[in-house]
Amino acid sequence: MVRTEAIQVWRGHKGAVYDLTWDSERRAWLSAGGDGVVAAWLPGEEHGTAVFQHASPFYAVSMWGGATVGGNSNGSLFTAEGTEVRQFDVHKGPVLALGTSQSGLHVSGDAYGLLCLWSAEGGRLEMQHACATTFGKIRHIAPHPEGMLLATGSGQVVVMSNDGKVVSAIQAHTRSGYWASIHPTKSVTLSTGQDGELVVHDGHQEVLSMPVHKSAVYRGWIDGELLWTAGRDHDVKAWDLNTFDSVHKLHMPHNRSVNALTFGGGEGGVLATAGDDRAVKIWRVNSASDHQRMGAPPQD
Repeated sequence: MVRTEAIQVWRGHKGAVYDLTWDSERRAWLSAGGDGVVAAWLPGEEHGTAVFQHASPFYAVSMWGGATVGGNSNGSLFTAEGTEVRQFDVHKGPVLALGTSQSGLHVSGDAYGLLCLWSAEGGRLEMQHACATTFGKIRHIAPHPEGMLLATGSGQVVVMSNDGKVVSAIQAHTRSGYWASIHPTKSVTLSTGQDGELVVHDGHQEVLSMPVHKSAVYRGWIDGELLWTAGRDHDVKAWDLNTFDSVHKLHMPHNRSVNALTFGGGEGGVLATAGDDRAVKIWRVNSASDHQRMGAPPQD
């Protein structure tokens, strides 16, 4: 049994929360809101502070080196490097995903399938080049040994090189894909999508497809031997990565769609979730992998 405890709840956003990340330098959680605010939340404090404010919703937030980065529905990318805030208007559609390739190249993706690749030489972000794709919306970007892994609106999971060339494309989902990642110890790709399915591929070969939520699965996160998933059905669940058995689900984490899920905190063992109910919630998680490290088997 996975034991969980909600340790903090913030309700400062005036709209849905679409993305979360942990800022290890500020030691704060960052949230991207439909109210046009990227906010920073310090553990133990009652209120957050705005990092960026705009008339348009923010859909993505990330840390690129020491810079806070937010992407909004206008296609603008905002960066805060120290006290300097910069705005880049390089996308023509909403920025839905921010990520980093295996080699450390930063990537932003939008609703029209455009990827912009960025470097942070000298501690200052600069765009290197843009790459148009035909895979629809870029929903998620993760590192891959050959560059970057994309979950796309076409339902395809795509591997792209650092120079923007397609290495492979797998039709993983019948509808839009929302999240994809490489298994940390096995050479397989995991992905989730609008169809509510978790799909596992070994190369181009599908080895597993199973329903994990009643509707769209918006986020996944691999924590040791567990896969955490969050979805439109208001649920947050944990799955054993060895057996893909259900381990646990949080008890009523949100009363509307759960859009964001990430881990962070001082040692990375704290779970944060957020969604359409405008709440950011922090959970202390004692995971199945912790039981295994102590020699005790997880219980159903």
